[in-house]
Amino acid sequence: MKKIILAGFAATVFAGAALAGAHGSMSDKRVAAMKEMGGAMKAISDVAKGNAAPSADTVAAAKKLNMLAQNSLELFPEGSMEYRAKASIWSDWAGFKAANDRLIAASADLVTATETMDAGKIGAALGATGKTCGGCHDDYRGPKPS
Repeated sequence: MKKIILAGFAATVFAGAALAGAHGSMSDKRVAAMKEMGGAMKAISDVAKGNAAPSADTVAAAKKLNMLAQNSLELFPEGSMEYRAKASIWSDWAGFKAANDRLIAASADLVTATETMDAGKIGAALGATGKTCGGCHDDYRGPKPS
């Protein structure tokens, strides 16, 4: 009987660790995706500021940003509130999805702008895309843990 209890306890501990790891890995995936978005925005920003010439890499960065935006809702399964995710993501899923839809649309416009190789158009589209990022962060992202 003692062995059965110990085995049950061990199974519970391992299952809990696995579950915690699964949530931790989702948080890690979210952070990685957001860092990729930021990197793409930075590369495009360099073009918009005149620090780099528009190129195929600029278009690729915009396409990457758009692809990440299209897939970002998958990174927020219900209840995965680790790191900076606010509970309002799930209590206001329709609002969160609408904010994500605005990011998808703005980043698609950014792709179109980068394809023109016109720094002015790229800058304007980047600004609009940045506003969608900020709007979502204001409502759905909490402060950095100290």
